[in-house]
Amino acid sequence: MLSIESIDAIIQQTFDETRIPGFTIAVLKGEEVVYAKGFGSINKEEGGTPVTCDTIFRIGSLGKPLTGSAIMRLVEAGKVELDIPIINYIPEFRLSDPEAARKVTLRMLLNHTAGFPDGGDMVGKRDLGALGEYVREEISQLTLMAPPGFLHSYSNHHLNLAGYVAERVTGQFFPEFMKEWLFDPLQMSRTLYDPLVAFTYSLALAHDRHPDGSLRVQHNFPENAANYPSYFAMSTVNDLARFALMHLNRGRVGQTQILSPESIEEMHSLQADRFTLSGLASGLTFFRDTYKGVQMIRHAGAISTYNSAILLVPEQKVGVITLSSQDYGWTEAHEILDQMLELPKQMPKVFAAASFQEPPVDKSQWSSYEGTYIGFLKGAAQVRMSDNELYLNLNGEERQLCYVREHFFITYDDEQEPLDHIGFIPKDGEAAPYIMVNSSACQRTTERLYQSDSSLWYKFEGDYTDNVLNFSFRVDDRGPVLIDEDTETVCVPLKDNLFYVDEFGLMEFTEEEEGMMLTFQNTWRYVKA
Repeated sequence: MLSIESIDAIIQQTFDETRIPGFTIAVLKGEEVVYAKGFGSINKEEGGTPVTCDTIFRIGSLGKPLTGSAIMRLVEAGKVELDIPIINYIPEFRLSDPEAARKVTLRMLLNHTAGFPDGGDMVGKRDLGALGEYVREEISQLTLMAPPGFLHSYSNHHLNLAGYVAERVTGQFFPEFMKEWLFDPLQMSRTLYDPLVAFTYSLALAHDRHPDGSLRVQHNFPENAANYPSYFAMSTVNDLARFALMHLNRGRVGQTQILSPESIEEMHSLQADRFTLSGLASGLTFFRDTYKGVQMIRHAGAISTYNSAILLVPEQKVGVITLSSQDYGWTEAHEILDQMLELPKQMPKVFAAASFQEPPVDKSQWSSYEGTYIGFLKGAAQVRMSDNELYLNLNGEERQLCYVREHFFITYDDEQEPLDHIGFIPKDGEAAPYIMVNSSACQRTTERLYQSDSSLWYKFEGDYTDNVLNFSFRVDDRGPVLIDEDTETVCVPLKDNLFYVDEFGLMEFTEEEEGMMLTFQNTWRYVKA
């Protein structure tokens, strides 16, 4: 069994090297928390109160499985059903496509197959009626990326809408619903949504890292009550440990059965294939994956500069939870799991000849994969066939596609390690309308890409902000460059005003009433300062 001293050593070394403001972690085994500790302080500018296991952090999308678990309690109570269209619970529910609105179910929302694009503004209304207003005024105008139930497309809108279903069937505002149906039964007394309440406790603050390496408190606190169900929750590692123990122990914490074993199994089961060698798939508000041969249930979150993660191995009843006020904890959590489960530090290379099926003799359907696809997160993917083989050009870099199984291919890097995972999603014998690129949906397009006038890039130069996050765009001898704190990324030009940026996805510049606007993934908007 991994010792406390070993865990301390794993964290302390990298924590000191990276100068993270605040971090807290819990390690679970069986029905117990075997290790829990805080590191750093809540505020680097003023010395700050030390972080403890009861310090509140924003947890971003780690709030999604909280929402999903509470909704599964509604399912058990007979108040909702997973496979009935939600229009039965929200009769006035509308989308830009009326037919699609009649097909969306709770299951599709919870496993991210309802077809919504990602979104959810960082700043919005604080009043608790904001969620209903958002469903009526924003959701109703959305154009779906794909028909409901057709493919996986991760979206905050899915969970926000599911949260509104809970509001309608219980007659409670969302925070009240969560408190009664999940937080109180699990004794999660410091898991909440209202920042005015959070400020009465010890709350870790977000910190920006400046080019000189200094850390400065982010003196704003974005708030939008419409996003409470998806990524605006706040919690502590002690509270989340109780939540995780429920999922490790078939719905039970101590002597209290919170969710039935069947509901836990449903949440952890494969709901939507994401086309990866590890078997990454969507469950109900969790992701399931194979890590070094071990079945893992997991989710992560990020908001402002906060990061969070929960990694669970139900078969061995082992888990790790991390909360941080900067990007930190993911690697350390996996290293702790490696030692707890006695997993190898590195897995052997995977070679096609040893691991994958022979392609079918008939490759005639492969021609239906040819074409250009574009996705908000993964950019531009062009597929062509030559000498009876498929090739993928992903944001300007071409590699051969190697067959794994029906509709699923991979590329290899120069070291013969699997690189890109590509899943084609056909439709009734037509040319594939969508592909999954590294688990993210891209849609077929007739747009001509990689045609950009570099003389136009200079007018986009400048600093951009949404009053929470800040970015800079520059043009130098490397080409177009995005600057995020102390990280510079060379952009791939796709059109005059459209670029692909690794880790950020599509980046578009538009001239609008407020001024020049930088938009990531057709969703996240920043105005030129």
